[in-house]
Amino acid sequence: MARQLPTMVSLACFEATARHLSMTRAAEEMNLTQSAVSRQIRNLEEMLGCELFRRVRQRLELTSEGADYLRDIASSMDQIEAATAKLLARWSGQCHVGAEPSFAMRWLLPRLPAFQQRHPDIQIEIMNDLRRLYERRDGFDVAILYGDGQWPDLECRLLMPCSLVAVCTPTLRDRYGVIDHTEELLRYPLIHHTCVSSARLSSTFLWLEAAGLSGEQIEALPGQRFEHFRFVLDAALHGVGATVLPDYFVDQELADGRLVAASTTPLMIGNYYVVTPRGRHPDHRIEAFSHWLLSSIQQADG
Repeated sequence: MARQLPTMVSLACFEATARHLSMTRAAEEMNLTQSAVSRQIRNLEEMLGCELFRRVRQRLELTSEGADYLRDIASSMDQIEAATAKLLARWSGQCHVGAEPSFAMRWLLPRLPAFQQRHPDIQIEIMNDLRRLYERRDGFDVAILYGDGQWPDLECRLLMPCSLVAVCTPTLRDRYGVIDHTEELLRYPLIHHTCVSSARLSSTFLWLEAAGLSGEQIEALPGQRFEHFRFVLDAALHGVGATVLPDYFVDQELADGRLVAASTTPLMIGNYYVVTPRGRHPDHRIEAFSHWLLSSIQQADG
């Protein structure tokens, strides 16, 4: 008996329209005309026997049936997308690498030319969507993740420890003094790093939690707050206050003296791991990139 399935085009049009709540934006995303998107959704509604959208005061809204249908098909659409990307990558020579934006910018990208020189046949595509990296853990062939290495669905190999440093301008350190204990950071004006996906990925949160503060106490502290390390770093360079950043992110600024270590010792907390999805077939691209990452750290330590 033949499966009773809608076309992938109609499903894709429905999902894009539901995500944007706009047929115009869905059409732009899919390189279709608005009338083509509308026709695909109408065909889907006829097949299902119900309306998926309604217009309320010139705005598009999902009906209750549409919202239920979107929820039910979302995981299947994600699986189809991931399976397609995996097969395409296998034959295209691409390797999808997941990494946090800050880690990719300051640690990974400067090292990539060495990998490309050694493996010119492997094309690297970097994905840095934090939700996909840490919540869904998909969209990559190999990734570099921060944490405790306890991800049942991933094979994990230790890359390096995470070292957090409290930094500020030389002028601020002269004014407020050197920090001997983590809690002494509180005498400085603070620049907070925030992370909407998880407080466990916030550098200042980890430092202040190690100093004995609760999440509520940290949230109540005064100070400027920025979501991205780049803005946190810029604020520190402008003398707004002291902050906490991974050592790899401020190596250059510390070396040229624009920033100094406010604390006598860094905070070692958590690790970075090279991870791959568990149970995948052996793939020379993934193994080559993983081996290169791990060997580059060993050579640096040596």
